Amino acid sequence: MRVEVAGELSNIKLDQAFEGLITGLKDKDARVRRAVVGALSTIKTHESYKALKSIVKKGDASYYVEAAAASAIGSIATVNSDEKPTVENAIEELKSVLKERQGWNEVVRSGAISGLAQMKTSEDALNLILKYTAVATPQALRLAAIRALGTISTGQTKIDLERILQRLAELAKETFFLTQVSVVAALGQMETRKAIRILRALANQTPDGRVRRMADEAVQRVQRNVGSDAAVKQLREELDEVKKENQDLRSRLENLEAKAKQD
Repeated sequence: MRVEVAGELSNIKLDQAFEGLITGLKDKDARVRRAVVGALSTIKTHESYKALKSIVKKGDASYYVEAAAASAIGSIATVNSDEKPTVENAIEELKSVLKERQGWNEVVRSGAISGLAQMKTSEDALNLILKYTAVATPQALRLAAIRALGTISTGQTKIDLERILQRLAELAKETFFLTQVSVVAALGQMETRKAIRILRALANQTPDGRVRRMADEAVQRVQRNVGSDAAVKQLREELDEVKKENQDLRSRLENLEAKAKQD
């Protein structure tokens, strides 16, 4: 019940609701604290950032609560407002987590990777994620970083998108099942047809039928993503054309009015 209440409080734009959520961060049940963190992440204010940053700095009895908080501060930092924390500050916080918070199954540091992936236009966040795709990285954290490449790819520049594609193409050549699954998951989030080529190459080389099936499904997702992007682009072009026509009509009308006054 308290978990459900936390979710509902996030929809109420009142100071009392925020205060109630802050109180919930001290709940004895980790499931409730995790739900409160999720609720605070949707509010996206400087105050909610400060509350979640405190968990990231001080820790929590539950690794999952810490991970949720680390992911949330990355999400909040991406909101454009002078009242919000800058992306640079959030990256520094998450960088600290990645350096210092090794723990069971890399849950907390994977949360930090998730937070970095939310900063989709940041090259610094991308560079950090790429660093943790290296072979020497603990497996759970490495797999999280590989999957995060797909998330962050949708806001990166063309040059950095190529870097992501190149890295995923390299990773796709590895034979470990979980690495291949993570590569497929990353590519399936992307919005470029170049991801399809890597997916098909992976499907052709892997002997694992499960990976081939997942790669085929990911190709369909990318095709839908690219199709949606093309549709939006077409609508924008049509809107620009309508605006241009309106401007031409307005100019003609003004000319006619000017001639009428002269007559």
